[in-house]
This record gives sequence, C-alpha cells and structure tokens, in this order.
Amino acid sequence: MLANSFARNLKGLSAPIKLAKRGKADVMVRKTTGQTLVGRGTYGRQSWNGQTVTVFGCSGFLGRYVVARLARQGTKVIIPYRGLYEYVRHLRPTGDLGMIVPMEFDIRNPKQIEECVRYSDAVINLIGRNYETKNFNFDQVHVEGAQRIAEISREAGVSRLIHMSSINARTNAHSDVLVSKAFGEQRVREAFPGANIVRSATMYGYEDELLNNIGKFKHFYMTINNAQQKLRPVCVSDVAHAIDIIRDNEETVGQTYELYNQKEYSRKDVVELVQFLIHEKVWQVNVPPKMLRLAAQIADILPFHYTSQHEVDLMSIDDVPTASNPSIQTFADLGIEPHTLELAALQYIRHYRPSQHEEDAMEPKGYKAFRKLRVPVSNKDIVV
Repeated sequence: MLANSFARNLKGLSAPIKLAKRGKADVMVRKTTGQTLVGRGTYGRQSWNGQTVTVFGCSGFLGRYVVARLARQGTKVIIPYRGLYEYVRHLRPTGDLGMIVPMEFDIRNPKQIEECVRYSDAVINLIGRNYETKNFNFDQVHVEGAQRIAEISREAGVSRLIHMSSINARTNAHSDVLVSKAFGEQRVREAFPGANIVRSATMYGYEDELLNNIGKFKHFYMTINNAQQKLRPVCVSDVAHAIDIIRDNEETVGQTYELYNQKEYSRKDVVELVQFLIHEKVWQVNVPPKMLRLAAQIADILPFHYTSQHEVDLMSIDDVPTASNPSIQTFADLGIEPHTLELAALQYIRHYRPSQHEEDAMEPKGYKAFRKLRVPVSNKDIVV
C-alpha cells in the first residue's frame, strides 16, 4: 500500500520523457575511387549527406536547378563563377548555412580550377555558350575548357564527372556551336574515361529561350523556314533530376545519356501551343535565313548581346536523337517520366496573358495537341 502511494506521487511529479532520436547516417562508396562518404544528421537540407559537388556553369539556365536539387538533399555545393558575385548570389538560399560555397575562377587558370574541385567527390560541368565573345570563342569554352576541367578533376581524385552537351552535337553539324561541343565530348572522354556525357534536347522552363521568347515577342516573332524546325522540348527540372540520379548512382559510370521528349514538335506547333495558352495571337513573321543571319552578324558587333549568327544557325537544326544505339540511354533508363509540354507550359508563360485572362484555368479541349495526348490533367504534370 505504501509502495503504491509512493508510485502514484512519483508519477505525478515526473517530467515528460523525451526520446532522443539518432541522426541518419547514410554510407556511400564510390565505385571508381573506393572513397567512402558518410552522411551526418537527419536527411534533407539541414544535414550533410557526406557529398561535395562542384557545379561549373551554375549561373546558367540549367545550373540553378541542379544546385537547388543538390542543396535540398544536404549536399555541399561549390559554385565557381566568373565576373560579379551577383551572378550567383541567388543560389545561396537554396542550401543551408555554409553549404553553398561561391568561388571565383577563370576557366583558363588551372590553379583556380584545382582549388574548386580539390575537396569534391563529383564535378558537374554545365558550361556552354551559343555565341562567341571578345574574351572566349567556342573552342576555348567547349573544347579546351572542358578538357582542362576533366584533366584537373582526374588528377585531384574526383570520382565522378558529368559533362553537359547537346543532343545535336556532331563533328559534321552545320553549326560551330555543335561541332565544338562534339569535339569537347571526345576530349572529356580521353581525359576522364569514366565521365558521363549528358546530351539534352531544347529545354524549357522559367528562364528559357523557347516559350518565353515566343511570349515576349508575340507581336513580332521571327522564324525561318516557316517554323518547320523539329524540336524535342524537355523540361529543365527533368534534366536536373536526371543529372542528380546519374551522379548518385554508381552503376551509371561512363554512360552516355540523351534526354529528349518522346513526342516530336515543329516550332510552329510550339507557337500554336503558346498562342492557345496565353489567349492571344502570336504574330509569326517568316524571314529568309540569309537576311536574318546578316542582321544577326550586325547585331553581334554591338557591345551587349542581342543575337548572333550562330543562334540563327541553330534555328534551322532539328533535334535528332541518336538512332539505334543500345549504349546510349534515356529518361526511361533512369526511371524518370518527363513532364508533358502541353500540361507544364502554362506556368512558365501565364504572365504573357492579357490581364482579363490572367487567372483563367487551362482547359485542354479544342486543341489538336491535347487530343493527341489523351491523358487527363493530373498533379504529376505540375512541376515543383
């Protein structure tokens, strides 16, 4: 009886017990170098998963999506930049305090590149340009720069290298941009035998030059060859997702990936889709290729970039995946189902609608692209 009374009093006085939870510690062993990576803390942005990745070209269109995806998983990300710090300042909030590390570098300076990759177990090279400047030509960026990054990464003991290229990169292409990218792939393979080559088709997203250019220049949108260029547009977030899986999966070492939409569109189809979604006519003007190329050459002389003859050349080149090559893999091999252009495009161009239609819902009926699609609108097709 006395014992029961004592127990009741003790129960009333005792404070609530808090269980201490042990942090999750993931272990990864790199296949090429045998390096063991141990994560610390709970999984997610507020932890460190033991991995450090350097992302060259982080300030570009694709770069911000790759950095954000890595940082969200607790990866420490080195973001080398050239020029002003403001070009990469927006990337800092994507990761926790101290997890996004900006480092100034010059692609012609091997010592600075070595400093950027010294503590990294993976390097992602997204550097690429569609026009030349007074400081850099295509060979310096796509060939020599890519080779230098690959060589220094291998010497520094980096286990994984992912090199971004184009689905149309060919040594016999009718574009200096694509020819230089094709030679860059060869140099990267020679310098870093286990490198992954990722070839992407035309990408679309919030900062793209496909959907946004059509919306921006809807009153005078210039095309060539009656906008018959064939495109395989792919969402930029899907490409970033694919790069993240390739980096994280040791079974992908040395593989080549081509990322493209299974459905083929002409540029005219994309113009009609934008026109349908923004509830306003897009005034398409067909310009002779030689005339537009000459105008672009003149504009290329100006101090700020407006357009370039090389970008005009790219407007006449179709997105053509490599046919019947079993060694080249796609989204399906990574277990990714790409977003559908018709269902994902509106969120990127809604702001081009007239004010009276700005809040209108997208009703996928009466438009030929949706009739071909034959799938319902679902949350899966909304990009997060």
